[in-house]
Amino acid sequence: YMTNTSNYYPKVSIVIPAYNASNYLAEAIDSALAQTYKNIEIIVVNDGSKDDGKTAAVAKRYGDQIVYIEKQNGGSSSALNCGIDHMTGEWFSWLSHDDLYYPEKIEKQIEFLNSLPEDTNLNKTVVHTATESIDKYGNVIKTPSYRDIKVKEDTLETVIGNVYNYRLSGCSFLLPHYCYKDVGGFREDIRTVSDVEYWYRLLFAGYQFYCMTDSILVKNRSHGKQVGKTKVSLFERELE
Repeated sequence: YMTNTSNYYPKVSIVIPAYNASNYLAEAIDSALAQTYKNIEIIVVNDGSKDDGKTAAVAKRYGDQIVYIEKQNGGSSSALNCGIDHMTGEWFSWLSHDDLYYPEKIEKQIEFLNSLPEDTNLNKTVVHTATESIDKYGNVIKTPSYRDIKVKEDTLETVIGNVYNYRLSGCSFLLPHYCYKDVGGFREDIRTVSDVEYWYRLLFAGYQFYCMTDSILVKNRSHGKQVGKTKVSLFERELE
């Protein structure tokens, strides 16, 4: 299996699913291109957008800086799975078209992998980071507290608690490509919470979750048109 060495420098594939995404897609792609870690590829999957070619036009502006794929509409999970099918990296990082990465997102996660004990099985290691919420204009509106979160989430209860409190943001994850061979892809029959179902599947398959609690590296945009908005409001209601 993959183990880390002090100079582990794997290729990371950033997959951006896009449906009627022309409003924010360029910002997302720009934040991926701005990564300080350079061994990356960026895959944009146009999930059958019905916007008179606007999403396609944004993506095509980037030419060979990105891999651009068009498919029939099938939902976010199918777009992610399509991107994963085409990726050539050892690690996968999901970026929603309306979210943003800080420039050090991938670099800090790879540094974290390099800091783990040498006998760590990286094939079964999952790393995610702290995130903050931004509004449609990009202003930070919420920074959750990670004070009580342990870096190594070593019990099922810990991770379930983090899912329940919405501290597991799908776009903050770095996942080994191996996990798709191991437990399969995202479930395409679940329209909104397929990421949460996937974390459970990885947990039950014995994956080790690590949370980089001191690094806010992702901006999750909160606005009215999100498919996942129902999921966020559901979790927020639970918190009240």
